Amino acid sequence: MCPGGEERALDIVTPLLQKVAAKDSQGNPCVAKAGTGGSGHYVKMIHNGIEHGMMSALAESWQIMKLGLGMTYEEVANEYDRWNKDGELYGVLRGTFLVSIGADICRQKDDQGRHVLSIVEDKVVQNVDGTEGTGIWSQLEAVRLHVPAPSLTTAHFIRLASAFRADRKQVKDAFGGQFPVREWGEAEGDKKSILESLRRAIYATFLASFVEGINIIDQADQENQWNIDYSAVVQIWRNGCIIKADYITDMLADIFKQPMVDLDLLHNKRVARELKQAFPALKEIVMKGVEHDAIIPSLSATLEFLKYSTNTILPTQFYEAQLDYFGKHMFDLKSEGAGKPETGKHHFEWKLA
Repeated sequence: MCPGGEERALDIVTPLLQKVAAKDSQGNPCVAKAGTGGSGHYVKMIHNGIEHGMMSALAESWQIMKLGLGMTYEEVANEYDRWNKDGELYGVLRGTFLVSIGADICRQKDDQGRHVLSIVEDKVVQNVDGTEGTGIWSQLEAVRLHVPAPSLTTAHFIRLASAFRADRKQVKDAFGGQFPVREWGEAEGDKKSILESLRRAIYATFLASFVEGINIIDQADQENQWNIDYSAVVQIWRNGCIIKADYITDMLADIFKQPMVDLDLLHNKRVARELKQAFPALKEIVMKGVEHDAIIPSLSATLEFLKYSTNTILPTQFYEAQLDYFGKHMFDLKSEGAGKPETGKHHFEWKLA
């Protein structure tokens, strides 16, 4: 539960909400005052955007293990269990929620002895049929507020593509076939190494999804003056929600205890260190995935996000020149320093009339 609103009203309803809310591992209720105004609804909406990024990444890991590494459903379930027991995806009270239910999904059989997952169609229709709007709104908000959130938005695009299965079949016919996921053909020792890299890559994408989501919330908070309590938000996310991830929320709780926190978490040295350490594994999985035609939108988007977020020599240097060439959109000079995201002061006549 994620309440927001006037202090007096929250003081009245919070004791009741604390009684019915999920509890964390210490028995504390996972409900708190998110902030004023519509902050509670907004934080819950972005929670669902973060959820999209995490769900897509985990689905990508499942397909890599099942089709790329040739693992059985039980073997995939056992691997998810391993992820939940140790390392960055560990957790108490069912562990990292999505990883935990991933193991359940892989093991579940119907009354005919079939794995239920094996008969589920690859269609996610909730964004198209109107039964879920929060994911759409999260992406719209990211764009409106000028926040790069590729782990989230790319996850949304594959959901949209998946919904139109009949159209995908028509495209497949037009192409004369598909680009099937090919077996990775790794030896057993190499397979263990790849699975560990895959775990680290999933962690990096989960953490990037949190970073992107909090950046969206921060920009909306500045716009609306909600005075969001980020420590309270982290407490809400500790249990009873889809994005439950103990290692990440423990880290965020420590960060938000500090005074005057920079809410762009990519500026935080601890978050940066975690992502930097996971970067080689993420890169390895994306490279192998591309080589073997794995479908990895959120994993690959996260890799690119880390690359361009940390880079001060982007191809947009050329991009800006193009804009100035055909539209006199102006540009900044390297000699002038970083500056703000404002219209540049310079124009060049690239081609005289």
